[in-house]
Amino acid sequence: GDGGDGGDAKVPKGFSATKIVVRNVAFEATKRDIQKLFNPFGALKSCRLPKKFDGNHRGFAFVELSTKREATSALEALRGTHLYGRKLVIERAAEGDDVETTREKTAAHFENAEAGRSAAEGEPIVKRARKARRQE
Repeated sequence: GDGGDGGDAKVPKGFSATKIVVRNVAFEATKRDIQKLFNPFGALKSCRLPKKFDGNHRGFAFVELSTKREATSALEALRGTHLYGRKLVIERAAEGDDVETTREKTAAHFENAEAGRSAAEGEPIVKRARKARRQE
């Protein structure tokens, strides 16, 4: 019985082909534990276990594999996996899931760089902002 999925599962619209989010991660788990789970499926482009300010992680991880096929096999093979006695919830990451936070950081970084550059050129930043606003 084939579930109609086939080997080459279609990636739902709005979801990433290679990024996976792992939820319900036990607090004892480390980034290394997550890496070990996914290593058999291919080279990990990234593995992140976002932390709270108190140093504990938030109970989920982002993993990015190199290809859609690797991500799909990992999803299928690891479904129902337990780590430290907790059943992991493994699903495709939504396109914006991780990008949003990254984008904010990048934007902040660019604004600072811009401000620095303008100051160096002796151009008032206010003038530049006003110019941009007029175009909207």
